[in-house]
Amino acid sequence: MKGKTAHGSWKSAPQKKPSPCNRYKHACIICRGFIYLYGGRNTTGLKDFWRYNIVKNEWEMLDCSRNGPEELEEHSMVAYKGTLYIFGGMVDSAFTQGKTPLWIYDTDSARWTECCNVPAETESSAPANRKGHSAVVYRSSMYIYGGYFGIRGISQEFWAFCFDTRKWSYVSPPSHSTGPGPRHGHSAVVYHTGMYLFGGLMGLSEQKDLWKWDFVSSSWSSIRTSQGPPPVVGHASIVFRDSMLIFGGGISNSSCNGDLWNYNFHMQTWKKHSCTTKASFSPKMYHCILGVGVDFQTTSDVTSTFPSHWKSKQKGHQQLVAIPKHTRFCNYFCQQPAYRAFSNEESTAMEMKTFSSPLEPGGFGAFQTTSEAEPDPNRATSTLSKDEPLRLLVSSEEETCAAAQVVGEEGGPSCQHVPTVDAVSSDTNVLLLIGGKPLSSVSEISFWQMEFDSL
Repeated sequence: MKGKTAHGSWKSAPQKKPSPCNRYKHACIICRGFIYLYGGRNTTGLKDFWRYNIVKNEWEMLDCSRNGPEELEEHSMVAYKGTLYIFGGMVDSAFTQGKTPLWIYDTDSARWTECCNVPAETESSAPANRKGHSAVVYRSSMYIYGGYFGIRGISQEFWAFCFDTRKWSYVSPPSHSTGPGPRHGHSAVVYHTGMYLFGGLMGLSEQKDLWKWDFVSSSWSSIRTSQGPPPVVGHASIVFRDSMLIFGGGISNSSCNGDLWNYNFHMQTWKKHSCTTKASFSPKMYHCILGVGVDFQTTSDVTSTFPSHWKSKQKGHQQLVAIPKHTRFCNYFCQQPAYRAFSNEESTAMEMKTFSSPLEPGGFGAFQTTSEAEPDPNRATSTLSKDEPLRLLVSSEEETCAAAQVVGEEGGPSCQHVPTVDAVSSDTNVLLLIGGKPLSSVSEISFWQMEFDSL
């Protein structure tokens, strides 16, 4: 993070109606250029399923009537190879105690798969329903930690779900490894070969401790620092470059905070970011944060930089292409390729151009960095700021092909070429804040963005 403190401001992100109602204790994830949102709580529990098109600023309600989840809150949702995995969050009852609360959604076929009930004699072979747990992806598995079971108390169970075999296994640390203990309302992220868990509730006490689970040695270690966020519950965290960002949260039954903290994994130090807010912005608790841009980690096995052979021919470092704010993607690159990938004999560089056409309000864009290689026209992602140019990020050759398809969908045949815009440094990323408590008086979901120029 270069030892600098970021200065950012929260701005309202554009969203067209219809849109989800405002909520908290919901779950969100970015998958192939879309934001997926499920459930949460408003005045009652919710069971609606939405998809946000970041290119068009449009919400779309998806069907979950067949094999989809019920009302869920404080559940988790992760994405792996185009498939969403939702776990936990059901109302605690005798029915849910004998049920594995896992639902799988294939984004290609738009179909739900519900895991079968767990027979009583093998209940220990899979985790029971819970709320307020954490879920992360490492390699080809989802890791679940903690949560609470209602009147049955708080859990310190650690489970792994293998995506390929669809089997659960209990993660058993060595006897000498103490670990975070029972807790819920915490957050967890994966960086390299470690899972970093922060805060949450242990009993009736909010925590501010930081723990690392080493996937290689299968052991816990406590990370002690002299500074850092106060004890919090209901916060959210995300990996940005070589750091973990933590936003919001608070003390139970009290006011929440609007602080944004950064923990540098290499330096093992905390820094508080200086943020400005509009009058309508309020601190949040039980919200979701997501990142758009190559410096935000979207899955555990993602590289956060451009491929090494895509370098600036002039400056010798990784670049992206800027598109002026009053431009729009054009139909099939106006019958000419917007880029030309040179063969190895010609060059290892890539040439990209921009196009002119009216742009709808908003305009910061980025192609989501993911580990999946298949071309997908829906993988173009953007987040929108009226004052900034649209920037096109390309993280793989396959995604560049996908970009061409998106251009074909978004524009019209009358688009014209404009001169190539000078490349700019790939240091702009957008942090998204979706929902959270307290709920605003506006019926649509709270949706904010903060742009990161450099940290």
